[in-house]
Amino acid sequence: MPPFAAEFFGGQTEWDVPASNIFELIRALDARAPGFSESADSRLTVAVDGVVTNDWSARLSDGAEVLLVPRIAGGV
Repeated sequence: MPPFAAEFFGGQTEWDVPASNIFELIRALDARAPGFSESADSRLTVAVDGVVTNDWSARLSDGAEVLLVPRIAGGV
């Protein structure tokens, strides 16, 4: 999540954040960097344990690896 790391988190790229789903994760990150959640929905894609997901309410297992990847747009 490099663009977000620089913009919101002072360059830090990894955290251990207790969360039962992606909504809780985003809220927890927003508590560390106010304004992050406002950008998250429109600017990032989420992958859980290597699988891209759009279901932010799906349960996260203990130790799940969640990647927050900037969305890429383009085309003709």
